[in-house]
Amino acid sequence: MHLLADADDRLNLARACAQANAPWLPGYLATAVAGEETGEKPRAECLAALLARVPTLEDALRRLADAFEALRPATESPGNTVARRLTRTLSGLRAALVESELDAGTDLGKTLNRLVAGPLAQCGRPQEDKVQIELSREVLLTVHDVVRTRLSMVTDPDVYSVVEYCKRLCGGSGWPKELNKPLERLIKNVTEALLLLGRQQQCDQKLLSQLHVLTNHPERARAIAQELSARHPELHEDVRHWLEKGRLKVNRPASATAVEAVASRADESIGLALQVARELRATGKALREPLKSSLEIYEPGLLSPALSLVEQAERLTSEIEQVAGLRALDLHGVPGQEIDMSPKYFTPVGTEPRQRMTVRQPAVVRLRADGSLGDVITKGLVD
Repeated sequence: MHLLADADDRLNLARACAQANAPWLPGYLATAVAGEETGEKPRAECLAALLARVPTLEDALRRLADAFEALRPATESPGNTVARRLTRTLSGLRAALVESELDAGTDLGKTLNRLVAGPLAQCGRPQEDKVQIELSREVLLTVHDVVRTRLSMVTDPDVYSVVEYCKRLCGGSGWPKELNKPLERLIKNVTEALLLLGRQQQCDQKLLSQLHVLTNHPERARAIAQELSARHPELHEDVRHWLEKGRLKVNRPASATAVEAVASRADESIGLALQVARELRATGKALREPLKSSLEIYEPGLLSPALSLVEQAERLTSEIEQVAGLRALDLHGVPGQEIDMSPKYFTPVGTEPRQRMTVRQPAVVRLRADGSLGDVITKGLVD
């Protein structure tokens, strides 16, 4: 196709190819895309025809990678030439992705990385900063469009592998400020993927490490993961620990695990005893003065035993609170209190769940090291 000097002639030939069907057409169309210099309409027509003749998006990218790797432009800076053509190709591909319903394929991420890195390895990396930035922007936006149109790809860490190549292309130490907007989009994609996996109690270290690639400073990557954990207390504690610390919890030795399993069976009983004890303390405080005044007049002989009973209730409550503290247990919610409904901590009784509901029975929870709420031992009741 590149033998036709006029862009309109190449467009007509591309339209003719779109009406035909032959085994050699996908390779021919991919070669035409790689050979196209400035004709955006012929390039777009060839891309649309190529996507209509391959079984998966991965296959289309593989054919484009083959064509670009064979490209040898006769220019003073072949790296710049190839990079500009890749930029225009990815721009056209993004527009076609929205309309195409092709399956992603099994190795889409690796093939996309090959499409970008392979040709530049053959011809040399582009030397102009502007060319590097424009190519990197299109790559980042292509990854974003892939994961938002092929939802199954959002949790695949390999689909983001080409991003690391672009960071090296731009110098390696940090991202140019011109790429902030597409980078923020990908950070949002990665955090959504981490949340999706976290809700299934899955942790993918390669996916988490993409936050370090997408940011200029490790501190910001850690802050993003920690903020995700703080915003979603419903996640399993192991997942939240992983997000906050960047590593999984070390498994306890078998003997310690066995001891903990036995001790944890008493946690529900301790929590319920804590609830009753606090109710007993509140009742004792409320009755102390009226009881003292009445017994002093009508039954002086019962005054000392009655006050002793109130004091014993207070001591008993303190002892139970100490036991609960040793197991990091506490109550969440006060009977009669109106709070935001959280399915993690409460079960609604008799009514449909609402945003604000009244506590009827507190939840028994285990506190985290910083004093915030952690795992649920026994759900409370709200209505």
